[in-house]
Amino acid sequence: MPDGLLFDVAGDSDNEPDTADSGAGFDPALNEVIEAIKEKGRGSLAGRFGQVFRRSVDEILDGRRTRRYDFLDEKVANVERSYLGAKAEILAREEFDFGHGVDLDYLIAGHEVDAKFSATGDWMIAPKNVGKICLVMQASEDTSRFSVGVVRAQPDLLRPKATRDSKRSFRAAAKVSIRWLVREAEYPRNQLMELRRADVNAVNAIFASSSSGQKRVNELFRRLQQTLVNRTTVQTVASQEDSSKRVRDARLDLRDEGILILGYQRQHREIAKALGLPGISQGEWASVRVCPAEVGDIQPVFRLGGVEYRMAGPDDQPHKAPELPRE
Repeated sequence: MPDGLLFDVAGDSDNEPDTADSGAGFDPALNEVIEAIKEKGRGSLAGRFGQVFRRSVDEILDGRRTRRYDFLDEKVANVERSYLGAKAEILAREEFDFGHGVDLDYLIAGHEVDAKFSATGDWMIAPKNVGKICLVMQASEDTSRFSVGVVRAQPDLLRPKATRDSKRSFRAAAKVSIRWLVREAEYPRNQLMELRRADVNAVNAIFASSSSGQKRVNELFRRLQQTLVNRTTVQTVASQEDSSKRVRDARLDLRDEGILILGYQRQHREIAKALGLPGISQGEWASVRVCPAEVGDIQPVFRLGGVEYRMAGPDDQPHKAPELPRE
């Protein structure tokens, strides 16, 4: 497996037009499958497929039980990596309500469709799949980008040489026949991997900070400020399922350091907006260190308990954060 790749696709242009024939001839069944998938996507095809890939990786890592966050780490067994394709196939069926085929994986718009994944850039086509419609998927945990396309595995698109189990891959030139539904889109990033890239010692410090899951969560919000932190990240750090309770306790523990942990509550989101923080969705939190605003401050402020607060800078001394409203 190439470094950083879960699945890989070679070649094709990001701007390739999605035409009805794409050089492979008119194919009504293929068009019907494509239109059905787009309809099931309800205008958010990229976002929903992106969540399929994120969930597939996260569920295999099972960070809540294992504290693992790096899919390419040696702690992840090869058999687990090899299961990723099957996991994504299952979650895509669940996400888009694809039917079960009799001979192939899916039944879409009345046509059987096979799900295909590749770790090398070559989707392997078994003899029973030759001539069949395939949903091909690619994703890279290293870049957090993915592609999804549909193609009919016609014999002339396949290399003549087969593996010992008679499977054949697509010719490099034949990949222009893939009808891309999503091409090189970004899916949600692994937050602990991102933190490690920014500060190689940060994640190690979080996990080494204590044998207490609560203290590790506290350290997470100290280090990952002004950034959306999702439930999976908190569960992985805490090694517990009840991420909301750990966040509530961290909110109390960090007040003396001037750190607010904002959640999805309406007033929390209003504070985040006032400070210029990213919009918070359900199951996300954002921490920020604050201090009382002074006359003449030009930074954004919010008012709580009759006092105006602003985002604290590195030279500001810690000041106890205000108690956040509950709803």
